[in-house]
Amino acid sequence: MPGKVFISYSHLDEDWKDRVTQQLGVLEMEGLLDVWDDRKIAGGDAWESDIETALNSCEAALLLISAAFLTSKFINSTEVPALLERREKAGVRVIPVILKPCQWKRVKWLKAINARPKDGQALSGMSAHDADQALSDLASELCELLEKNSKRPFDGGGSAANALPPIPVDLAQLPVAPPNFLGRSAELAALDAAWADTGKTRVLVLVAPGG
Repeated sequence: MPGKVFISYSHLDEDWKDRVTQQLGVLEMEGLLDVWDDRKIAGGDAWESDIETALNSCEAALLLISAAFLTSKFINSTEVPALLERREKAGVRVIPVILKPCQWKRVKWLKAINARPKDGQALSGMSAHDADQALSDLASELCELLEKNSKRPFDGGGSAANALPPIPVDLAQLPVAPPNFLGRSAELAALDAAWADTGKTRVLVLVAPGG
């Protein structure tokens, strides 16, 4: 499954958003990414609901940083808090992308996150070639990060913090079994063999008619 990427931006920076999505689009056409921005909201759709759904389902988000972004009431009251919460609780990768010079280093939540391009150099100050190279590098890095996340070992469906507590068992209340078993010699031999095979056997299942 392609990694889902949410793009948060100000409509005043639409030209830069288009350049970002064009670079990501190469990987999207290869089935490696699934990129979403609010221009994908169809006419007649409930736009707030669509944005909420995209925020809650993304695996990564690009924040296109400019003064217009940092002064947008909707972005700062809705999109940024939701993404920072998912970053904290679900490990969603949130990457600020510095479009234009602005006071982003004075924004508390933003200055704590490693931004792109490297060293926080604004894309608008680069030549067209260097900006394309920086966005191409970003697309490659994002794809690699999402691929790495998809290969994390299965943890049983939740973190240790969310694991169910162990069920207490009082061994003193278990029924007393006879000292010797009668019959079932083949099954007992299979159990002995599995117990001795410490290098390979992980699970042994015995199915008996009638339980």
